[in-house]
Amino acid sequence: MLRKIAMRCAAVVALGLLMTAPCPNIPTLTAAPAEAAQKTPKAKKVPKAQKEQKPQKDNATVMQGLFWRRAWAEMDRAYASGTPTVQDHALMANACRLRNKWADAVSILEAHGKSFPASVRPYADMTLVLGYEQLGRKKDALALAERLWKDAPQDLRYYVALAQHRLLKDSGDTKRIETALNRMLQNAGTNDRKIHALSRLVALPGNRAEQALKLLDLQPSNKRGAEVLARQKSPTAAMNVALGVYAHLVGDNKGAVERLKSVPLGAAGGRKAAYHRAWSLSRLKQNNDALTLWGSLALNGNGYAESSVRRIANLAKDKGMREPCLAALERIARERRGGVQARALLSLGGLLGKDQQKRKDAIDAQILQSFPNTKYAFNVLWRRGWTSINAGNAAEAARLWKQADAPGVNAYTRARILYWLSQAQRAAGQTGEADRTLALLKRKYPLTIYGLLTKQPLKIIDGENPALSLGPSELEQWGFVQYARLRLARPKATAKELYRALKLSRWLGLEESYSEARRLETLMSSSTTLYRSDLEALYPRAFRAQVEAAAKEYDVEAPFIWAIMRQESAFRPDARSHAGAAGLMQLMPGTAKGEAQRMGLKKYDILDVSDNIRMGTSHLAWLARSFARKEWIMAAYNAGSGNARKWMKNGGDRLALDRWIEAVRFDETCGYVQRVSANLEIYRMLYGAQGAGKK
Repeated sequence: MLRKIAMRCAAVVALGLLMTAPCPNIPTLTAAPAEAAQKTPKAKKVPKAQKEQKPQKDNATVMQGLFWRRAWAEMDRAYASGTPTVQDHALMANACRLRNKWADAVSILEAHGKSFPASVRPYADMTLVLGYEQLGRKKDALALAERLWKDAPQDLRYYVALAQHRLLKDSGDTKRIETALNRMLQNAGTNDRKIHALSRLVALPGNRAEQALKLLDLQPSNKRGAEVLARQKSPTAAMNVALGVYAHLVGDNKGAVERLKSVPLGAAGGRKAAYHRAWSLSRLKQNNDALTLWGSLALNGNGYAESSVRRIANLAKDKGMREPCLAALERIARERRGGVQARALLSLGGLLGKDQQKRKDAIDAQILQSFPNTKYAFNVLWRRGWTSINAGNAAEAARLWKQADAPGVNAYTRARILYWLSQAQRAAGQTGEADRTLALLKRKYPLTIYGLLTKQPLKIIDGENPALSLGPSELEQWGFVQYARLRLARPKATAKELYRALKLSRWLGLEESYSEARRLETLMSSSTTLYRSDLEALYPRAFRAQVEAAAKEYDVEAPFIWAIMRQESAFRPDARSHAGAAGLMQLMPGTAKGEAQRMGLKKYDILDVSDNIRMGTSHLAWLARSFARKEWIMAAYNAGSGNARKWMKNGGDRLALDRWIEAVRFDETCGYVQRVSANLEIYRMLYGAQGAGKK
């Protein structure tokens, strides 16, 4: 039951419509308690002539001001005591909707909705559909939704179909339910919406194999889609690929191997099947068979070739597999070209010992000559720079790291390069160069951990960024804020439109406003002059009640929970990784089970917001008993306690944050610690070190 509730809440958040009873995990848009008791005046009847006249500018300005300030009690009084214009009626109806006063909203829209401009009327009708639904008038809601569907603007069609599905889902009318879901699918626009529609289509009677395949293609770990395909008596190769990958993702390695071995390499999806089959074989300790499959993929074709090289390099860590894996990498490096060859060379160089230094040097030279200005060359230059620093040759390190600052590196990698380049330049006596490098870092990447480590104060200005400001649209002026936001946030929106959509999302109190902020992150964070509203959008206190309750319960600093959550799931309650981690805190099933036992939870739902946050916070508290510093906890959370302890050995536990990050040997975990450390510093800067404890 909790799983169903969590999925429903996630869907409502994604839609941003606030159309059903408030989900417990979404901030409800209600008036302040003193205002909530006010009775909204009934819709006034006005003469036909007045209905047709244009809104009076002064009165409309007053009502809009009250609306945007959410001064509901004042708005109620102004509406009751004045002579409302057509636009006032629209604003009042939407004000009622935002307070869940659906009866009043419906009354106003029924009386005056037909007098709204043609461009606004469909959105009024959509609001009326939702109002009828809330009031239990399903027949009226369905009839209006069907009429609206025929002429609805494109940006409304998905939501009209969604309303139809909600109204029909318990009716038993399979044909009409399927029609509504197919309409949703055809107008989905995003993968999340497609998954939402397909997950419900595959639950309908009949053969749903084709739809289940589409669902698993979008979400390979979808249990409902896998259950549909598992019932097929004669599964196709495509079905076996989908079921095999699903089994691999949920940890059923024997089942994965059995499913995937029937798929020929040359069939559609054959390379995908071979790759995941090899991975499951390696988990079952059948390493030679895994190496054979990965080697074949790496030597021939492109799909999964470079990923297979990575898996072979990882397999070489098993002592018994080292020599055959080195031989496989040597062959790949000799026979392949392009990225596959570069990855094989890089992996090979990383595995060779000190007694094979000449071979390592030759590999490095080949990478630098054949793949300059690439991520492969960066790895070589970065490693050589550290060798030079450790040998006391700062000038050589500066030369190598300056060369590593190539056009192809991403923002976080470049910030890392600039930070250490400035350190090397200063150590080499190149003071002017060091100052210029540091100034560039501060200017371009102030919110990375490296920009923050410079200790340069950030100039944070209250208000919004004027360079991205955009005036209100017609829908906003008439109070239809939810729909204005949806239109502005379309996939190909301009930066100004997205910024306006973000402002509306935050005004509405929607958790998913962070997804809109992320699309603008570069524009809102690459300057030493930053705007507080932008930073609060990029670093929100999502699910604040649940986080602060968990922080108090487990004596963990609340900003630390948000810092982890932001990196793990981007605040998406339904987030799932290919490795099987789930929810806001991206818990693996085994970790969740262990924490539930530690907490005394007999029943839990890993996707339930409260359960997931509590279990994740409990895990942070448990790690804090073994690791005294936040960066160590971060590394253990991402890569496991055993790996974190390895990086703390031989004096690693005495290193400052910047040097300890470099001691982290897994690229993924190294990047993770960088990002979460920056998140934590920014949360503290914006909101203070909240929470009852300091863990």
